[in-house]
Amino acid sequence: MTSRVTAIFACMLVLAVTAQGVCGAAESVGDETSVAEKVGEAAKRIGKKIEEGVKKTAKKIEDKQVPEKVERKLKKAVDKTAEGFQKAGDKIKQKLAD
Repeated sequence: MTSRVTAIFACMLVLAVTAQGVCGAAESVGDETSVAEKVGEAAKRIGKKIEEGVKKTAKKIEDKQVPEKVERKLKKAVDKTAEGFQKAGDKIKQKLAD
């Protein structure tokens, strides 16, 4: 178990040193933006895309009047259920009256 932890730690250390070396090499070549800045910019772009998608979806739901449609369907279901109970009650009263 400890050997696995040690191996994982060693791999992480090697990756960190390699990444640092690559970043340093990129900066020395003349790349003015760091890896962290690139990641930050990518995260911002992804965040904007997600936000745009959520806004579009919300607009579609609003345009389709989903809440009103759900309300109508629920009211219809409640009315049908009430009718069913009324009919069942009438049948029970009729059977008991006979």
